[in-house]
Amino acid sequence: MRPNIPLLALMLATTFLSACAATPAFKRPDVAAPAAFTGTQGQTPTAINAAWWQNFGSDELDQLMTEALAQNTDIRAGVHRVEQARADLKIAGANLLPSIGASAGAGRNFQNNPSAQSTNLSLGANISYELDLFGGNKAGVSAARANLAQTQYGEDALKLVVMGDVAKGYFTFVNLRERLAIADDNLKNAREVMRIVQARYDAGAVSALDVAEQKTVVSSREASRAALQSQLTQAGDALAVLLGRAPQDLSVRGSVLRDIDVPKIAAGQPSSLLERRPDIQAAEAGLVAANANIGVARAALFPQVTLGTNWSLAAAGFTNPATTALALAASLSAPIFEGGRLEGGVEKASAKQAELAEDYRKTVLTAFQEVEDAIAALRAAHEREVALGAAVTDAQRAYGLSRDQYNAGAIDFQQMLSTQDTLLSTQDSHAQTRLESLSAAIDLYKALGGGWNP
Repeated sequence: MRPNIPLLALMLATTFLSACAATPAFKRPDVAAPAAFTGTQGQTPTAINAAWWQNFGSDELDQLMTEALAQNTDIRAGVHRVEQARADLKIAGANLLPSIGASAGAGRNFQNNPSAQSTNLSLGANISYELDLFGGNKAGVSAARANLAQTQYGEDALKLVVMGDVAKGYFTFVNLRERLAIADDNLKNAREVMRIVQARYDAGAVSALDVAEQKTVVSSREASRAALQSQLTQAGDALAVLLGRAPQDLSVRGSVLRDIDVPKIAAGQPSSLLERRPDIQAAEAGLVAANANIGVARAALFPQVTLGTNWSLAAAGFTNPATTALALAASLSAPIFEGGRLEGGVEKASAKQAELAEDYRKTVLTAFQEVEDAIAALRAAHEREVALGAAVTDAQRAYGLSRDQYNAGAIDFQQMLSTQDTLLSTQDSHAQTRLESLSAAIDLYKALGGGWNP
């Protein structure tokens, strides 16, 4: 039997062109990773569970986080974005399967002669299938699958951001409440000093200038307290929205941050961020999708072959015999001249892939930076907190002594006023450094991707 030369040539050409049109092999872009983060050499990373916020030891934060993960509007919207991407994958997958359709019809032909009237019945079915010779449909499915993964990783990244915002929002609210209590105590002290100064002025022991200066102190303390109260209200409103509540519905019990633990976090190897951080994984998935889209664009350059079959049944009335027909067909369509449109599609897809590769590198480098910044911030905040804790103790002792000496007439008013200002400043700064330590720990958890196993 002689070989079918045209068919053989077509098969060889198809095989060759298919190889040319294949999706390029994906390769993760190279990004130089440091051997270790600054100051972490020799540390053994510890496993952190996905509920990393539990390491702060706050039951109230645990409750708020559970609520936020269930009710936060951004997270809920992200769930629907994942559903859309999953539906896109289903749509793309349909191109790999045959398309089956059916039809049915009935008609009645009316004429003046009743004997000439007739009824026409028909029933048909058709099947068509596009041969994915050049991998375009398969590449489309791969792109849709990668887009789904990118959306899912994006949802994970969004959840991590919301978790961090809720933790920071809660700690900020408690810190402002604590600072407001400090401001109340200092305002009470300032008013007490005002009473003493007024009494000494009435007795002729001090001048009107002393009275005016202390009134200024009282007014300044009142203004500072009003500002803190406004910040506290705004922080509560922001936290309520993160929880998916109306601002008026927020109720927080915590009043001090000293009962909140600052967890010890071992960062581990920088290269592990490529698997830990959902934003990096989302960037890589987007790059995979762009790589598959090159295959889609290349496949459009080549012919499309579609196989089909049609079956039909027709009858001229309910009692007449039916006739059936079966047809098999194959069609070939190929682009001949598109004015550079298809080539431009390939060039655009390739350029998009190159763009996303650079975005991926930037995402990884930014992740390294965020970890380094958080480690430095956590270390510095801890050192400031220790130093200011000692300063608060000294300032309280100094203010108590100066107040007793002022009442005894041993020092002037300015000396006592100076120690009072120092106490207020150190108390407020110390409270803020605790918040800085907790915020830096949150940033480090986020920068490392949340929970992990070493």
